[in-house]
Amino acid sequence: MTEQASFSCRYHLTLEESKEGFALATFGKKKFTRYLTPLLSVGIIIWGFYLGWQGIGQVYIILGFSFLLLQLLMRFVILPKLFSRQYERYQYGRVEQGIDLYQDSAVLIAADRQHRFAYSDVVRLIKGKISYVIELKDKTVIILSKSAIEATGKQDVFESAFRKH
Repeated sequence: MTEQASFSCRYHLTLEESKEGFALATFGKKKFTRYLTPLLSVGIIIWGFYLGWQGIGQVYIILGFSFLLLQLLMRFVILPKLFSRQYERYQYGRVEQGIDLYQDSAVLIAADRQHRFAYSDVVRLIKGKISYVIELKDKTVIILSKSAIEATGKQDVFESAFRKH
């Protein structure tokens, strides 16, 4: 006898959903963790002004501005361009993806392959504006379309499946 899925959803990820999922997975959901390294760079700059422009403080100021510029370039220019290129190159938007939830486990479906994992393997579920991110214990990150999940009408079933037992 085959087990019946309590929740089933198929979707195609858009570039915006993928970008948000990637940002949630890498920079974290909390605003503080997203801006921690830029704040440290600003702290280095302030420390440099405290030490004075004529002495060693000048080195700290230049170093702080360099770090800040590199972080801003990476976060807002280079990483989004690289991510968009990879998205287009591997055609993630054309691959149908899906998730089926059962009593004790979930099955991910992507590119005609299936991966089963237990709910106990889920570290956290992050709810973004347009996507969900599921992080597993083995550091696997799964990005899901929030609009597709909401369209099923069983969003509460989906979210309750990944809450800590």
